[in-house]
Amino acid sequence: MSSKKDILLEQVITQYLKSKEPIGSESLKASCSVEFSSATIRNHFKTLVQEGWLTQTHSSSGRIPTYAALKNHWVKYIDPKSPCMVENIQIIKQSSYAHDICCIVHIYTKNALQDIINIHNDFLALKLERGYAILAYNASLERFLHELKNLDVADIVKIAYQVRAKELLDALHNAQESEVKRFCVSAIYEMLASTSNEEVFLDIINGYCFDKLQNGIYFEDFLPKNYLGIVQEFHTAQGQSGQILVCGKIDRDYVSFYNQLAS
Repeated sequence: MSSKKDILLEQVITQYLKSKEPIGSESLKASCSVEFSSATIRNHFKTLVQEGWLTQTHSSSGRIPTYAALKNHWVKYIDPKSPCMVENIQIIKQSSYAHDICCIVHIYTKNALQDIINIHNDFLALKLERGYAILAYNASLERFLHELKNLDVADIVKIAYQVRAKELLDALHNAQESEVKRFCVSAIYEMLASTSNEEVFLDIINGYCFDKLQNGIYFEDFLPKNYLGIVQEFHTAQGQSGQILVCGKIDRDYVSFYNQLAS
């Protein structure tokens, strides 16, 4: 894509995310920091439509970005590997409702696995930084757990989910000191329109998504098409930490959402 088309496409996306209205050539010309003629904009619009980056609902309307354009836009501008720094949880709640974006906040207390105690080949007692978890004895599981010593329970839960160690998952869930807060769940209610999305919806609102997903940005690999999910760590000025799932329609203004969090 040429630099001029790139600039115009980004301008269309930025305007559309704020207004949710089709963008015409004249309104785009007025807002662009780079000077373009109306004819140049219309020519680039035509090319961007042909390439699948913009679409037009009818011949007399402006253009709107396609799913592919919005997906590329968010991959470019969102960095889920960097922790989200906020003043407090209330800021997340406020920004969530202000932008119609669902936020699931998983607050946890550090709880490392300190030792694995074999009790007469009948049970395995997992000595945690905060308490114990008890499992039926299994030689393979014992060897596996020794490799996980000193890891935090939250990290072990993710590994247990990946290897389908259900008994270990259940024991650690009971031992894990965590709290899940849910804000603006209505932003993802439309997921329930298809019964195939019920499991995803329940994974999100129950916080099970944090067991299944690493920090990253997710589209149709986890969510229904036209949705976006971001999993990342967060830290508050009050010392709370954990993970947050930011989830909603792909055409929500996530830039403004994160700007409000940072403020």
